[in-house]
Amino acid sequence: MKTLKWNQWPYGATIVRWSAILLMAQTLFLLQSRAETPDKAATPSKETPDTGITSAVEDGFIFEKGVFWSDVDVSTSQGIVTLSGSVDNLLAKTRAVKIAESIRGVRGVIDRTTVTPVSRLDEDIRKDILAALTQDPATDSYQVAVSIRDGVVTLTGSVGSYPERQLAARIAEGVKGIKEVHNDITIHYLAKRTDAEIDADVKSRLRWDIWINGDLVNATVKDGKVTLMGTVGSAISKSRASDDAWLNGVMGVDASGLAVEPWAREDGRRKSQFAERADGEIMGAVVAALRLDPRVSAFSPEVTVEDGVVVLGGAVGNLKAKTAAEQDAKNVVGVWQTDNLLKVRPKGQTTSAEMEQQLKAALRWDPLLDSSRIDVAVINRVAYLSGTVDSNFEKAEGQDVASRIKGVVLVRNHLKIEPEFAMTYYDWPYDSYYDFPYYSRPPEFASETFETQPYLSDEQIKKKIEHAFIWSPFVDRGDITVAVHGGVATLTGTVGTWIGWGEADKDARKSGAADVINRVAIKKGAWSWL
Repeated sequence: MKTLKWNQWPYGATIVRWSAILLMAQTLFLLQSRAETPDKAATPSKETPDTGITSAVEDGFIFEKGVFWSDVDVSTSQGIVTLSGSVDNLLAKTRAVKIAESIRGVRGVIDRTTVTPVSRLDEDIRKDILAALTQDPATDSYQVAVSIRDGVVTLTGSVGSYPERQLAARIAEGVKGIKEVHNDITIHYLAKRTDAEIDADVKSRLRWDIWINGDLVNATVKDGKVTLMGTVGSAISKSRASDDAWLNGVMGVDASGLAVEPWAREDGRRKSQFAERADGEIMGAVVAALRLDPRVSAFSPEVTVEDGVVVLGGAVGNLKAKTAAEQDAKNVVGVWQTDNLLKVRPKGQTTSAEMEQQLKAALRWDPLLDSSRIDVAVINRVAYLSGTVDSNFEKAEGQDVASRIKGVVLVRNHLKIEPEFAMTYYDWPYDSYYDFPYYSRPPEFASETFETQPYLSDEQIKKKIEHAFIWSPFVDRGDITVAVHGGVATLTGTVGTWIGWGEADKDARKSGAADVINRVAIKKGAWSWL
């Protein structure tokens, strides 16, 4: 019997349109109810209400994309969020945890979600994982073996660093049909390092990471094992600090001594000062960050810094390395602008037909995309994407997949978004160094417009925006002034990093603003503790 796709059924398109309309109506109802009762999710204080955290996490699933909000249940007890339910791929499971960690007041996340993927033969999954590792320009030389049983994948072999180990697992997780990945890849360091050398590198890494900037983290090293102690302002900062500590020579990381105290960070900042960093110091930190990224380290880009503006020059071997290098630079304290002049100079003679075939395969096994709705072509090393997707999130995912194809130097992304109701989002790091498609991709602030909501007055929109600032650990409400006129929100003030800039923009758009004029400035410096 022939199986018809949804768009081949006589009423398939109508059904999909009505489903989109119903989802839009549910979301609009939620937005309106939240606008009418902004005080129900009480303003966080020293003891953040668990009900407010639960509501904020659930809002995150609706607005941030990547997780179907009705699939995951959320409960909170004393700031600890528990996630349960079932998702259809591992990337959504990881995304749900990171969305929860990004909410102010969350002290930790217990992930009890299960993965119920599409049914596929184990051998087909194994072949796709091997093909994905071979196709990716950063993992094609890794000596990694893949075994699978009942959808559970085990990776074995040896790589030279923790970021490489994590990248291999990420590539495997991005294949449809997987329930779980056991990463048994060992790290084989080329040389043994002293505790003193590791200690200096870890402290430097923590000091220059914008995701940790302003937190009080202390590291000690003994026999190659790093112990982190102190206080961080968010659960996502704790995860980031742990990943940061996995540098060359590290045998293990213990972050259990890091306490998440959202309001302690703000109290501490009132006792600190904000100091600009010298261009020479910034350049050294950017170079160090590029060396840690397995997608970039093989190419040694040229780095110059002038008044906090980083200019990247030279050549890299693939498009993904170019975008990753720019994101690495933006994650360094003191960088407030980047000029990416890197040229993409692929090695080898991959034909357009081969690139097109690889791109189609990568889209087919990606669990976040429906490849049947995407058309591709590769002409003169330029990849063209057309067709329809459900969100800008998926559009950016398609962009990222194409950027990882060997030989592609540019992506022309003509994917159309249906339905045309979406939000602006800023995404969080999924690891210090290894790639995650919602993190190191251009643009970092993926912006979508959505229908104007006439039932919200300018004053209601303003209150919703100010209320939304409460739940981001990277936005201090007192630093940003909000004005709304005719549904258009204007943001002014100063924030410490690109994260705060993006979060403020996102919060304004998801709060019902028809458009956002973002005039928020970024400080050229870092928190320095007295």
